[in-house]
Amino acid sequence: MVQFAGEFQLHKCELISSAGVKSDITNIVVEIDLFEDIFKSAMTGSIIFTDTNNLVDNMPIIGQEYVSFKISTPGLNRENIDFDYTENVFCVYEIGGRESSSTSEVVELKICSPELLRNERTRVSKSFENTVTSIALSLLTDKNYINTKKKIFTEPSLGVRKVLSPSFHPFSLIKNLAQEAISIENNSPHFLFFENTRGFHFRSLQNLYSEGVSGQFHFGDKGFEDAYDESGSSGRIAQGYKRILELTIPQKNNMLEDVNSGMLGATLIMHDIYNKKYNKSAFSYFNDHNTFGRLEGNSPNRSPTKYNFVAIDEENNTVGSFIESRIHLHPTSTTLNGIDSQFMTDPPAADPTLDQNKNYVSNSADRWLLHRQQRMHELNRGMVVNMTINGSTAVSVGQIIDLTIPVAGTDNEKSNSSKLQSGKYLISKLRHTFSQPTRQHLISLQATKDSNPIELESKASGQEPKSSATSIVTQM
Repeated sequence: MVQFAGEFQLHKCELISSAGVKSDITNIVVEIDLFEDIFKSAMTGSIIFTDTNNLVDNMPIIGQEYVSFKISTPGLNRENIDFDYTENVFCVYEIGGRESSSTSEVVELKICSPELLRNERTRVSKSFENTVTSIALSLLTDKNYINTKKKIFTEPSLGVRKVLSPSFHPFSLIKNLAQEAISIENNSPHFLFFENTRGFHFRSLQNLYSEGVSGQFHFGDKGFEDAYDESGSSGRIAQGYKRILELTIPQKNNMLEDVNSGMLGATLIMHDIYNKKYNKSAFSYFNDHNTFGRLEGNSPNRSPTKYNFVAIDEENNTVGSFIESRIHLHPTSTTLNGIDSQFMTDPPAADPTLDQNKNYVSNSADRWLLHRQQRMHELNRGMVVNMTINGSTAVSVGQIIDLTIPVAGTDNEKSNSSKLQSGKYLISKLRHTFSQPTRQHLISLQATKDSNPIELESKASGQEPKSSATSIVTQM
């Protein structure tokens, strides 16, 4: 039974040398840190321990070791962080800082998933004929490439592709594939490839959103609904897990960056070298905001925007009207039905048994480039919060959380919470910190959102105030 919020149990921690020698360092571990990021392919971390047996020389520790450990939150038997050496381990890739005294030495070991090292040691030089998801899955499981034994969470993608890898690292190829992947379920082009404590993920944002809210957190002394028991019973512990210990809001919307990136408006020119023509497609923030599911809103087709839908000039333009603020030029080669013309046989061979006219889909950049660019920028540079909470091994990146953030200043509407800053967020970055001396597990995380919880009101003109005077030109 958990005694306090953030309690954890380090069941074991073993250091395995390059010669196969094992040393149990469970009782001398000072701190373990693990890092997760939805924009990074693999997990990294560090372990700090007090060396009283001169392990650095005796094993020796040279940066070629393995670390296995198992950590759990009491009461969460199925949500352990388990990197047992019989299943999965971390690799030591660097010996960090060392502080020595007369009787001991504090040593930091920087660690990473073994898949990350395999990725850097391996290159892929071959062609693939399959769906994007199937190609990514084969790279992760193939013994010649990543060869992972961890759980893999995937989402089916649309169409068979002909892909040539010119000596890419496997993770680089998978990331390139994720950019062009389109979901079978909802045509979403927002695929991500990342690792968390649960395993590897090759999934769209909408697939992550479909799992629903995994936790609720509030910034303040007490919650708004759960009973708070001063006696220290489970009610108080439950509140401790929901409380945000520290909160900062480093950034909201940046209009200049949003315009430059094409988040508010962009144009794609597809030059078709097969049909000798070009086509234009455009993205407009307000027109295309609800094309694919977002965090907030009553339904996937209705999600409040983060900018106000008001005219900003005499031409009744909105901030999403300027679709040529960023222009992309992309080559393609397609037949009339979207098949990649590079692999067509024209005219068809006389022998029907010959390998001909394969239905490889083209890269279809007009279906993914503008929408993906917009959403990825929005997640990276939009409404972001940094917070620290009492840790649980059940929390990981890719989860959806619901935050209640209090009003700063006078609460004129008596709502107790900020109507714009509260709401659903996606955990994009996370750091687990397990401190052995205090037995305290803390999580520092960054969460982001792609929509508002409420519709913005239009109470007056949104046009830029201008002087009625004419410009004054001074010739020097």
